[in-house]
Amino acid sequence: MEENKRVYGYINQLGKEIKVAFKDGKAMRGKLLFAGKYEIYLDVDGQEVTIFKHAIKYIV
Repeated sequence: MEENKRVYGYINQLGKEIKVAFKDGKAMRGKLLFAGKYEIYLDVDGQEVTIFKHAIKYIV
């Protein structure tokens, strides 16, 4: 019998629109392209943006 496990976390949102809130209070919305060990890459209005994880407060 196959189990249906619920998987949590932003890594499962690849290709979808997410909101990143920074430690300084600013926020950015974009499509999640890639999540590495130390950074994530967003597509924001056609531009690829690199965000380092240490600057992130939370991801929605």
